[in-house]
Amino acid sequence: MTPNQRSGALALVAVIALLASGCGSSGRLSAKALTQKSTSLESLAAEVALLARHAGTGKTTRIFTRVHSGYLYEAASKEASSLRTAKTEPALEPKLRHVTSLAGKVSVDLRRVGHASKAEQPRLARQLEAAAKELK
Repeated sequence: MTPNQRSGALALVAVIALLASGCGSSGRLSAKALTQKSTSLESLAAEVALLARHAGTGKTTRIFTRVHSGYLYEAASKEASSLRTAKTEPALEPKLRHVTSLAGKVSVDLRRVGHASKAEQPRLARQLEAAAKELK
């Protein structure tokens, strides 16, 4: 396993742990929980942007890119699904809608990364970087 693959695997474990910490909670999302979900999505978007950049420059194999992005897609799509059904206090509704919208965009772009050509990867990386910045 190369250093890039090892760091990617460690980041994946961290992201899954963050996402899992938000699972199983019932009721309304608090401001803290919504911020945690946003931070988890930001991390996912940033990691996939890096993966797309590496894929675009040939620093990762197509198989690694496809498999790794598949794991990340599963995590992002679960988070997006959870956000779509989440409830929060009225004052946080605009933030919830915004984070939910970005989660959907991240999921869609993430799914594309695994099968995109080298030429498409830089565009996807830019889109994911922009989403990560918006989630900050």
